[in-house]
Parts: sequence; C-alpha cells; structure tokens
Amino acid sequence: MSRFSKALIILLLLLGTGYYWLLVNAGPANAPIRTFDMDEIRKQADAMRGKKPTGLEYLTIATRDLPGAAMAAGTGLRTVQSGVIVWRIATPKGGIVIDSGLSQTDAEQMGFKQYDAMAAAIVGKWMNDAKMIVFTHEHIDHVGGFLDYEKFDAVAKKAIVSADLMRGMTSLWRANAGRLGPPRKMAAVEAIAPGVVLIQTPGHSAGSQMIYVGLQNGREYIFAGDTGSLASNIVKTVPRGRLLSDWLVQEDRVATIGWLKGLNLLRQQNPALVIIPSHDPQFLHNSSAQDGFTKAVAAQPAPKAQ
Repeated sequence: MSRFSKALIILLLLLGTGYYWLLVNAGPANAPIRTFDMDEIRKQADAMRGKKPTGLEYLTIATRDLPGAAMAAGTGLRTVQSGVIVWRIATPKGGIVIDSGLSQTDAEQMGFKQYDAMAAAIVGKWMNDAKMIVFTHEHIDHVGGFLDYEKFDAVAKKAIVSADLMRGMTSLWRANAGRLGPPRKMAAVEAIAPGVVLIQTPGHSAGSQMIYVGLQNGREYIFAGDTGSLASNIVKTVPRGRLLSDWLVQEDRVATIGWLKGLNLLRQQNPALVIIPSHDPQFLHNSSAQDGFTKAVAAQPAPKAQ
C-alpha cells in the first residue's frame, strides 16, 4: 500500500471519528435520570388563588436551517428548520410572556436568514401588556428581545429573574442587564401565578428552567426550553450534537440527558401532557390544532389615508 493510500485512510478515519463524536453520538447513555414530581407541580399550580390561564399563543420571530444532527444527535444531516419562538399565556389578569426573541442584528449575527420584524413588534406589545415575563434560560435568542427593548424600563419590573439567569444576562454585555432589580430566589418548583409553575432544570445552561402551564380547561403543558430544542430531542431522548452542546454552548451534557430522560418518562406517565420544544416551528404548525394552542396573527398595518 502506498504512503498516499495510508494517509488517505488515516484521514478518512479521523474525519469519520470526528463526525461520529460531534454529530452522531448521543451519550453518555448512563446519564442518571432527573425526574419531575408532577404531584408537587400540580399542587403548586393549584395553590395560588385565582383563575388559571385560558390559552396559549405563539409567534416565530426568526428561522434558519441547520443540519438535523446538530440539533438532535444521530438524526442525520438532512436540514431542519430552527426558529426563535415567543409564547404568550393568556390569563384573566394580564398575559404572561415566555421568552422574548432577539433583535434583527443579533438574528443576522447568529445566521438566521428570515426575520419577522412585525412579529417582534407584537412581542413588544405583549411585554407592554403583560403581567409577568419569564424565560426558559439566559441565551440571547431567548432574552435579547427583552434586554434590547426600546421601552425596557417599562417592562423590566415584570421579569422574574433568578440569580443564575441574571448572571447569564449580565454576561451578554447588554447595558440594560445592569438595570434589573435584585434577582428572585427560586425554589426547585415554584408557582408564579395560578396554573403557572417554574421548574429549575439547570443543564443546558445554569439558569435553565422549564415552565408548567395548566389551563382552566384541564390541558397541561411543559415548556422544555433548550433542553428539548426539537420534538425529536424529547421523543428520541437525544441531546444536541456535541458540535453545539460542547463547542458552541458548552452545556452540562449529562444533566441535559438526565432531564430528557425525565421528560420521556413524563410522556409515558401522562399521555395528555404536551411537552413543547423551544425551537421547532414545524412541530408547532403540525400539532397546534390537536394540542390546543394557536399561532398569533400578525396584524397588517392599516393603509394610509389618501
């Protein structure tokens, strides 16, 4: 065998090993499960006096295409759509906003090819009208729209921010992060409104939390945050590929897998519970009708008078 052939074989082996490690391997398989105490979550949701939320609606601020294996290890290189998604919980006494999107400048820097400025403007109105603003974690595509909002002082006091979330926001070098009030000390499971519970789930980031919502009609939801970016993360119990989770985001992979195992167990024990991934617009489009939430309609501007 020639030296060239040997060198080529070695190169191919290195490339194959790198591909497997960065985009295929979903381990460690022995990561311990992290369980959810649904009895306690429901107890907290029922403990606060008042009426529970009446519905859920969402808007997609920006989208981009990524290799599937980057978002869910081992699912191949076929591209999937990843979206920046903001939610509004409709409540009898003002809505609750989940995440806030990001600015067009940040979207372009992160490689998002489509940006809906009108949707971002509606999210701004949601924050203006909201009773509370909460976040699944502290990365820019979830908190940027809040930190960069032109009316930040009017909405800042509505945000529920833990110490870990605040540290993450401060590290983004946004001036407004320094103007937030003192962080809130959060219990592992804590209600913030009737039917709405924050669940601390550090792993994807130090400040990661999931959000349980129980509606008046009995439907139940858990917003998984970036622990489950796509539905396939949750259904297949696989984290992001290491290309994202180790190199770009540097999450606690063992903890993330543990929470995914816990979500998968929840799905088995509670078939009616809807677990909502954070970046999967195709899932939302396909399941909104059956799962009881809606895509908000971006109102078109009124025509100018002639």
